[in-house]
Amino acid sequence: MANKIDDSDILQLLDIPSGSEDDFESDVDDDQLDLYKEPDITTFEGLISQQFSSESIVDEDVIFPIIESVVNNTPSIPSIEVKNVVWTEELETPFQIFKYFFTSDLLDHICCETYKYGVQNNSSNPLKINKEDLQKYIGILIIMSLINTSNIRNYWSSVLGNDSLKATMTINIYETIRANLHFNDNLSTSTGPGRDKIHKIRPLIETLRKRFSSRPIEENLAVDEQICSTKAQSSLKVYMPNKPHKWGYKFFVLSGASGFAYNFEFCSGQENNSESRKASEPDLGASANVVMRLSRVIPNNQNFKLFFDNYYTTLPLLVYLKKKKILSLGTVRRNRLKNVMLPDDSILMKQPRGTTAHCISKVLDTDIVAVIWKDTKIVSLLSTFTAIDPVVKVSRFDRKQKKRIEVDCPNIIQVYNRLMGGVDLLDGLLGRHKIKMRSRKWYMRVFHHLLDVTVVNSWLLHKRIQKQKGNNSVLLLVKFREQLALSLCKIGTYTPKRGRPTNDVQEGIIKKGKMGTKIGQHAPPKEIISQLKVKKKTRCKNPGCKGFTFMMCGKCQISLCCGKGLTCFTKWHTT
Repeated sequence: MANKIDDSDILQLLDIPSGSEDDFESDVDDDQLDLYKEPDITTFEGLISQQFSSESIVDEDVIFPIIESVVNNTPSIPSIEVKNVVWTEELETPFQIFKYFFTSDLLDHICCETYKYGVQNNSSNPLKINKEDLQKYIGILIIMSLINTSNIRNYWSSVLGNDSLKATMTINIYETIRANLHFNDNLSTSTGPGRDKIHKIRPLIETLRKRFSSRPIEENLAVDEQICSTKAQSSLKVYMPNKPHKWGYKFFVLSGASGFAYNFEFCSGQENNSESRKASEPDLGASANVVMRLSRVIPNNQNFKLFFDNYYTTLPLLVYLKKKKILSLGTVRRNRLKNVMLPDDSILMKQPRGTTAHCISKVLDTDIVAVIWKDTKIVSLLSTFTAIDPVVKVSRFDRKQKKRIEVDCPNIIQVYNRLMGGVDLLDGLLGRHKIKMRSRKWYMRVFHHLLDVTVVNSWLLHKRIQKQKGNNSVLLLVKFREQLALSLCKIGTYTPKRGRPTNDVQEGIIKKGKMGTKIGQHAPPKEIISQLKVKKKTRCKNPGCKGFTFMMCGKCQISLCCGKGLTCFTKWHTT
């Protein structure tokens, strides 16, 4: 046990110069102490040996895998810049981006498992749906997230109903699909304490995780928990009193600073089993293992930056990530730092607001800086890539003086506050328009939540693509949902009408020839146009065109020439 340090030793040790943000090099002269260079590190370790033991700072029961050192004289690999990525897929419309994540194979799998459940439940009359029906069902769910009502049947009401929704599917078909929708075979699950608790939704989770992680990852990433709010009776439901929604299913999410979810994990209590751990991964504890599993999708040796809060931060975790050349920063609980050379909270609370204390040491050949800063409360952080310099001034309200004052704030606090909120940003985007469908089946609530996450990820990918193309025409999230829902509901739904057009259509054609298209008139999405072929060709209704066509606009109900070298369809909607 280390000897107790007194106040005079604390003041002497706090005069040790701090490291810089890049590589912890001090700003003192060459003849003074340097905390980072290898030849002089023994001097620093000897100075703090009584209070900061590099051997005892790590838990004894933590066993690290053997990692052979690699001699490499080449400079470190710079961080990836997503702006240089070339998009090989055709991802232009909301429907195309959504289908990149929610693939056709996944739709076929859901249709197959739904039919299996129908056979098991009612073999005489099982429900058989195709991909078009399932896409219509998903489109209806997205429309319901934009228009809230107290009862589902109100969407089909003659007064409160939505015309697009009623034209897509009847209420009886919708409720039949909702009652039979399944994602996995019930007969393939095992029983007993070792069974997979999320077997019913496992294929959907694994497919979305694979598709989310296939996108180029941002430099700054964050790990945090997320709540899928519900009050249904389920053994998987957790209670978190510090969250806005205290009851629900818990997710661990790895997201970028933009809010894009690259990886996630459903908390069922079985994630930390030794069977799911790779042979090269140590057991760092239940909370640190979450970060270790989510960081599998992060490329090694490229200096990505990973942020997390004090629930996950431990010294072995920071050492493990640094061995993989992943930089990390997180708040930490003081009881997880053994023999740390920092003043106690009781001493620091007597100091003025903005007081900072720090120390740097090598832990298993890894430089780690520990910083504590007094704000309203004391904040403790650990980092492997940044320290306190440069110190900036921040504005805080002083209750005693009843005015705002300027206090010192270290750089490590600024970096953490700026780049840690990716999961919180994702939660804010989910809360704007989310599917509020209630269900007694726990996996249906999880399906609705994952569907919302997929839509938000699609919108964030749309923003990124438009930015890289230099196009400022980025859709709002509500407009993105609206266009996506319309595309899903309209695909494969058009049935051509027989006979001559009605007087209203004829009057519209005449008015069109005189006035042109009104500003803001809606043009059908790109995906719908390819589905509007009719069996009998009719004359093009565009003024000045005398040709015949097999194409018809499903929204305007007008025959228009559409094809290579034919611009009647475009002129009708854009003139």
